[in-house]
Amino acid sequence: MVSALIDIGDMLPTAWYVVHTKPRQERTAAEQLLRQDFEVYLPLFKIFREPGRRRRASAAPQPLPSDPANAAAADPALIAHEPMFPRYLFLRPTRATQSLSVVRSTVGVSRLVMFGHQPATLADDAVQAIRRAEGLRETAALADIGPYRPGMAVRLQDPALAGVQALVQAVSADRVTLLLDILGRPQTVQVEFGRIAPL
Repeated sequence: MVSALIDIGDMLPTAWYVVHTKPRQERTAAEQLLRQDFEVYLPLFKIFREPGRRRRASAAPQPLPSDPANAAAADPALIAHEPMFPRYLFLRPTRATQSLSVVRSTVGVSRLVMFGHQPATLADDAVQAIRRAEGLRETAALADIGPYRPGMAVRLQDPALAGVQALVQAVSADRVTLLLDILGRPQTVQVEFGRIAPL
């Protein structure tokens, strides 16, 4: 009689379990679950952060190992990474014998999402699709995720020209080119994002 060799990796679940976290504690929960040797995925969404807006703790990132590498940005102060699904993250065991019972008592975790008496799962294909979307967003230029588009009316906030209205002519990685009327003549000026506001 020949005994078949079984790879223990084949017995690990391929689906991901869904974890509901406490408010604004997605990163804390992810870090604690990583320490418990779970594979953790917290999808993050790159966003434009308006200059001067107070930073929330959840938007002040220390990257997790599962985060994609940050794309170069002209002004990292204008970029933030927020959870793609606020209060949710995904995990799966790294060992066939690893128990999920410790998840609910993990710091930052509210509960393991359940359907009846069974933990909710998400297929690996779905998680990979989320990873691809996250990667595409990460490579987006600031001009693509910022609030300003050519033709949009804005108001200058520079002390010398406070309140003057202008039209956005072009948007680059770190500046906005504006068309404004100075002494009855159209002029173009380049300003930083923090010096204008939408009307």
